[in-house]
Amino acid sequence: MAIIEEINEVLHKIEAKLYPNYLGKGEGAYVAKAKPEAPLSIEDICASAKNRGGFPGQYETLVECSHALINETVYQLLDGFSVQMGGFFSIHTRVSGTYHGAHDHIGAENLHLAFRTLGRLKELLLKVEIENEGVAGDSAYIDEIVDVHTDSLNSLLTPGKMAHILGNKIKVDGNDPAVGLWFVSEAAGNPRTRVTENLGINKGSEIMAEIPALTPGTYRLEIVTQYAGGTPLKEPRTIKGEPVLTVS
Repeated sequence: MAIIEEINEVLHKIEAKLYPNYLGKGEGAYVAKAKPEAPLSIEDICASAKNRGGFPGQYETLVECSHALINETVYQLLDGFSVQMGGFFSIHTRVSGTYHGAHDHIGAENLHLAFRTLGRLKELLLKVEIENEGVAGDSAYIDEIVDVHTDSLNSLLTPGKMAHILGNKIKVDGNDPAVGLWFVSEAAGNPRTRVTENLGINKGSEIMAEIPALTPGTYRLEIVTQYAGGTPLKEPRTIKGEPVLTVS
């Protein structure tokens, strides 16, 4: 009689690094964070479905239908409906805040979208291999870049709004002319745009800065500083953020 065993095939791989556990939750001294990859557009995903996934139809038709699906999904969400996406995940609206009674005004700024993982995606998550790239170390690094306007993490930039940057030894400090917070375009020549407005917060682990008037495209964040947490560096160092940030 044959013995049939389930084959647990690794379908995907994600790289992760270890960072200090400042919150103190759990027994470990570190927390793991996935290495950020470049955000994909609808067009990118449709191209992958055509080239890798073997979608039999026309690429242009797939893009058009995908945009229409997302637009209609958002329309229904804004009417309060929960949307289930193929058994993989669901999206629904939620209202935050506390209130005194029936006459309180509930502002639209308290309306948020929530994501819930469903069964089909939970099963696939178990087939992802996470590669531990080790401790990020005590060196300077950029950890998270949050677009405060959209609350997006390591993905979007909204010119004229605030960016909340978290990391280690990232304070913008020093007299060298190159010192500053820079958005470096991935366009030809890699033009650089410095944050010229005053930084709302400028600490070793946290920066709040106004995003300058950037043209549509993709960017990476760089911090040039002489800050070292103690004696200033004689020469500035450049701290490069890994996430690719998109201005639409």
